[in-house]
Amino acid sequence: MMKKNNKKNKINLEEKVVKLISSENFKPFLGWFLIFLSFLFILSILSPKGLITYKLYLFLKKFLGWTFYFLPFFLLFSSLFLFKKFTWLQIFKKFLGLTFIFFFLNFYIEYFFGESGFLGKILYFSSYVFGSLGSFVFYLFLSIFGLWLFLEEKFFLFFKYLFFNAKKELEKNLQREKIEEPLKGIKQEIKIETKTKYKKAERQTTSLPLRKVIQKSKWELPPLELLKQEKEEVIAPDVNKTSEIIIKTLESFEIKTEIVDVEIGPAVTRFSLKPGEGIKLSKILSLQNDIALALGVPNLILETPIPGKAVIGIEVPNIKSAVVRLGNVLNHSDFLNSDNLLLFPLGRKINGEPYFADLVEMPHLLIAGTTGSGKSIFIHNMLISFLMKNTPETLNFILVDPKRVELINYSSIPHLLFDTITDIKKTVAVFNWLVNEMEERYRILEASGSRDIDSYNKKQIQKKEKIIPRIVLVIDEMADLMITYGSSIETIVIRLTQMARATGIHLVLATQRPSVDVVTGLIKANIPNRICFKVASQVDSRTVLDIGGAEKLIGAGDALFISTNLHRPLRVKAPFVTEEEINKVVRFWVNQLEKVPEEEVRKISLEEIEKTYLPTIGDEAEDKALLKEAIKIVVNSGKASTSLLQRKLKIGYARAARLLDLMEEKGIVGPQEGSKPRRVLISPEEIEEIFKEES
Repeated sequence: MMKKNNKKNKINLEEKVVKLISSENFKPFLGWFLIFLSFLFILSILSPKGLITYKLYLFLKKFLGWTFYFLPFFLLFSSLFLFKKFTWLQIFKKFLGLTFIFFFLNFYIEYFFGESGFLGKILYFSSYVFGSLGSFVFYLFLSIFGLWLFLEEKFFLFFKYLFFNAKKELEKNLQREKIEEPLKGIKQEIKIETKTKYKKAERQTTSLPLRKVIQKSKWELPPLELLKQEKEEVIAPDVNKTSEIIIKTLESFEIKTEIVDVEIGPAVTRFSLKPGEGIKLSKILSLQNDIALALGVPNLILETPIPGKAVIGIEVPNIKSAVVRLGNVLNHSDFLNSDNLLLFPLGRKINGEPYFADLVEMPHLLIAGTTGSGKSIFIHNMLISFLMKNTPETLNFILVDPKRVELINYSSIPHLLFDTITDIKKTVAVFNWLVNEMEERYRILEASGSRDIDSYNKKQIQKKEKIIPRIVLVIDEMADLMITYGSSIETIVIRLTQMARATGIHLVLATQRPSVDVVTGLIKANIPNRICFKVASQVDSRTVLDIGGAEKLIGAGDALFISTNLHRPLRVKAPFVTEEEINKVVRFWVNQLEKVPEEEVRKISLEEIEKTYLPTIGDEAEDKALLKEAIKIVVNSGKASTSLLQRKLKIGYARAARLLDLMEEKGIVGPQEGSKPRRVLISPEEIEEIFKEES
């Protein structure tokens, strides 16, 4: 019984020692103790008259000889490591390296002067084995080894596995993360270029597109000062604590790993995890939810592996995400020094570097994301980026805004071919006009013997004649368009995406409803460049990107981008631009309209396009009984919506939408107001009068 109690007491004592050594307060305590000893030794050297200092002086002088004078500095230097955020393993490594250097110093004094004390005599005993010169060389290499041990961490890892044998509990603590301590629990600022560098670059690039594309232009490009340039601050999770939780969680499932690198991005912090030998990747992937639960985060993405590295990336959301300013991103040399007029920023990558894409190379883009995920802001980023580099002579816009409020700011810029389109029927007419424009441009290219619009424009510049501008069609929401006109619109979109590249026509299609009837397989096949913001489900993510992951994004501009140039989706934090900045850029262009003749600005009437290119969708007299019934339902209920007609008449969406369009033409209901039902413009008493007029 006594033996069992003694064994328990011994185990408890060992546990207490381990806890004491592992505690955060023990290192500073030991550091102050070494400082106290060093000052006590200095006092013994300077004033060896006291009882304690005299005896201490005699003992150390006899034991160390002349090297006693170096001992206080050795202790002071060692104490510094205890105050810094080093692990016990790192402290032991540095202390051992300094000890080897101290041994060489002691042997050196004994070898040349014979005044090294008792320790020097012990060290000099090796000369009987190796000879005097051999011992000197041995201790010289020992000091070099100590210096290497002090500086080189990888060499020490080899040394640790060969010679160092500590208790298992301590070894777990010592083998944990080797991460740069400046990252621990601090506000991390993403590095951006200074404004001084921007001013130099801006003077070079303000006229760059004009000089390379147009020899003489009456237009001026807006300065970058119109966009805000502010510090982008991000609060990352506690790196050491998070790394420890990840390793402990995996260890509980008998998976040995180590954190080899950490990258703090604007939206997430990526921990690079290196699995031990024999660990299957699928085993770690199956524990994704367990890691998220241990960290207390709702969304976690595992990247397997990180491109170019033999490690797994664990992307943990930051405590506070950075607001990536468009002005900061555009103030980058990749944008300022580029000749590509349709270059725009996708956002900042996880390492904080901006990532740019060229719409000319794409040449079309599909954007998806739920409400509030940053989809519309991303469209603004594209438009502003294009407006910073293009005049109306090099670029024209066609903007389709079914929501009626998202793209209204751009209604007065000279780049617009049409007024901002809010009616779905007019969008169909514009699509047909765009197909005709594409065919007309092909005829021009064929007649001039040009391969594409760039080669044609170069010939025009040499002749000092007018060039053909590129056209970018932006649709902020294409769900209603696809559901109403379905296959007819899909056919036009596919034809444009397949053939319009050479003619300089580009499509940017966005939707907040990424279902298979909106983002069809044929559309995806012809638009391989797609960016997806946060979506509601994995099904939506697969619909857009062909893989899951977008449902785990954190929103507010966090996005996944796939391209033919990328092997796997790229995670970016899209830039943010305010309405005030948008209005500044728009006003800059509007103010120039007074200086430029009207004939320099190409403007096309929507009414004329609608008359010429809008196909006949149906005949009003085709089904008078159904139309009369629909009018009665709408007027008696006091509201007009497609869902109401679908329920009451048991018809499909397309037919219900057509009936509402017919009623709008007759003045029975008002125009669309976003997602709200249409207003009913007549009373029940007026129904009979309308029917009499028709008959």
